[in-house]
Amino acid sequence: MLAAVTLIFLTIPSPKRADLQQDSGGQKKTPWVDLKEGAIFIWSRKPFLWLLSLITLTNLALSFAILMPMLVKYNLAADWSMRGFSYESALALIISISSAFAVVGGVLVSAWGGLKRRRIYGVIIPLIFCGLALIGFGLSSWLFLTVAMASLFDFLVPCVDSHSESIWQSQTPPEIQGRVFSLRALMAEIVSPFGMVLAGLLGGIINPGIIIAAIGGLLSLFCIVQLFNPVLKKVEDTTLNLL
Repeated sequence: MLAAVTLIFLTIPSPKRADLQQDSGGQKKTPWVDLKEGAIFIWSRKPFLWLLSLITLTNLALSFAILMPMLVKYNLAADWSMRGFSYESALALIISISSAFAVVGGVLVSAWGGLKRRRIYGVIIPLIFCGLALIGFGLSSWLFLTVAMASLFDFLVPCVDSHSESIWQSQTPPEIQGRVFSLRALMAEIVSPFGMVLAGLLGGIINPGIIIAAIGGLLSLFCIVQLFNPVLKKVEDTTLNLL
């Protein structure tokens, strides 16, 4: 509700699409044509492909959170029972506190306004720590350490999202943003259901904490490598966005 109310105070531009003013021999616009145009825009800009890969891997890692109930029930059982918690209250504690930190993270990054230059570092560096938090989360056998790791992850996600969104919005012409952003969302989020299926299959075979730690390690390692990726670091360079 609060997010919707903010729209009252904003002026949202609605650019006209010149390509809809068709001549007699013009190509008819369909959702498939729009999808193709969005794909061509992203594919022709290699820095965008790398940025999309970062967010896609992050969403894959997030999908493994489906294992959290198993992790709390088995990996943390000795600690939360010793502290007088039930399984339900221990799980609720992790989710409630980490969610509160997500709100705090969103408020702080909104007040700060984020990086004005080299915003890609506002994506990569927090994601490195997100991956490390997942490693700690997965390997922890202590309830309060698990709470801290989950809270750190959720606290950093708004910073990642805000910097990523600002890059896409500033580098994509307004008249094609709908086509580009819809494809971007599809590609970034389509991995989530597959990740849940994979997590469920692996969770029946391997310790859920090991699985979460492994995906966290993969995320951190991939992001560390991206710090030295010259193509990705050009994502905000308008003169080189056709690489």
